[in-house]
Amino acid sequence: MPIFRKLRTFAAQPPAEQFAFAEAVLLLTYTRILVNFVPSKRWRNQIAVSKDASGDAVQLDKSQKQIARLVMRAIKQAGRNVPVEFVCLPQALAARSMLTRRGLPSELFIGTKLAAEEDREFHAWLKSGEVVVTGHCDEAEYAVFGTQRRP
Repeated sequence: MPIFRKLRTFAAQPPAEQFAFAEAVLLLTYTRILVNFVPSKRWRNQIAVSKDASGDAVQLDKSQKQIARLVMRAIKQAGRNVPVEFVCLPQALAARSMLTRRGLPSELFIGTKLAAEEDREFHAWLKSGEVVVTGHCDEAEYAVFGTQRRP
């Protein structure tokens, strides 16, 4: 049965990975409910983006990069193993909370696909230093209309 295989895989992971997965599931659920059901005026300050293009990415040391990748894996793993779809914005907000809790800087990007003429395709992605944590995309294909950096 697939569920038992998933449980065995989860049990074989180090405790830090298990905790990050559980944290990701909870935060993804919270942010999805927030984005889908709470009026945006109550949470839009969470993504208050500036129109100024961001400067250079903050440089992370090796241990910080490992932590950023741990968060990236946890968000991906939660998205694959929970029977609910989490789109880019809830993923970015959940990952940003996880990174902030771990004392890592992050930068949230919101943009629209350049090729989309009529039906605009919006996308959000999150970086910590040079590590793309959520929303992997070809950034050259998007016009960024806002960013928000958290130290």
